[in-house]
Amino acid sequence: MLLPYEIIIEISNYIPSLHHNKIYLSNKYFFVLHKKKFLKNIHLIQHFYKKHKLPDDFLNVQIFINYDKYCKWQRISNRNNKIRIYRFIIVKNNLNDKYPELIMKKSCTMNSSRQLILKDWIKNNMPTESRTRRDLMNFFIVNRITLKEISNVGF
Repeated sequence: MLLPYEIIIEISNYIPSLHHNKIYLSNKYFFVLHKKKFLKNIHLIQHFYKKHKLPDDFLNVQIFINYDKYCKWQRISNRNNKIRIYRFIIVKNNLNDKYPELIMKKSCTMNSSRQLILKDWIKNNMPTESRTRRDLMNFFIVNRITLKEISNVGF
């Protein structure tokens, strides 16, 4: 004899959520409950990230930006979100292993203190053979690379 649905639901509240899929796949009634309980939250998270992601044509100089998009991008990419812009630049553009050296050469004047600091940091902290995205992200964050320096180099 099967247990009533109410008792099964009450028992499932004490089971970790990783094991819920076995219960919810067993019956259509439980599957509908699962949709109501979890999938609604998933859609909320997806909607939030779609609304607040940086568009593909962000930082593209050749595209005219109307005022609404400009305000939205300023809100998304304000001074507190430099890390998001760094991620965008690293992901959307296949940056080669020599990108930190390019920033050092093209955006800093010769023998300036900024160039010497970057040169010393690259020498001591960056691997020489293969650099990962994490290495580039650390370079951007620790050295506080500005958007002006990135736009001077190009990508």
